[in-house]
Amino acid sequence: MTVAAATTASETVQLKHHFTASPEQVFAAWSEPEALNQWFGPHSHHCKVEQFDFKTGGKYQIRMIPTGEVDDPDCHGDTSEDSVCAGQFVEISNPSRIVMSFNWIENGADMGETLLSIDILSAGDGTDLILTHEKIPTEELREAHQGGWQGSLECLEAFFARS
Repeated sequence: MTVAAATTASETVQLKHHFTASPEQVFAAWSEPEALNQWFGPHSHHCKVEQFDFKTGGKYQIRMIPTGEVDDPDCHGDTSEDSVCAGQFVEISNPSRIVMSFNWIENGADMGETLLSIDILSAGDGTDLILTHEKIPTEELREAHQGGWQGSLECLEAFFARS
């Protein structure tokens, strides 16, 4: 497993992860609700896609449900209740880029609308994914989201290992 983290500003999370899957497989994992339901979220949660209109301007809503099996202090979140994130797709370039707004609308941090970019690059035996989450208002929230996204990328790697 290769996970590297870099922060370009106090309000930005940037993670790079290499997958042995193709760019098309990585794009599909982010763009198909059935796939998202199998991996999205940190180790302490699983998700249920409640709305997913995958087109520029389309809206999404994802419920994060605590598993009760893993205590995930990296997220700094409440693992006793569901959390819901939502937003809309800003840019979609198959199979190389997805940009979406991101906001917690239920049991999440009150941080307003942020911006999440997923860049998918062919690299040797697989794909490099660069996740950039911008406009996070505080250092504490940046650290929490960095831990949550890192866990999500690890869950995505496990998803590909099962496929």
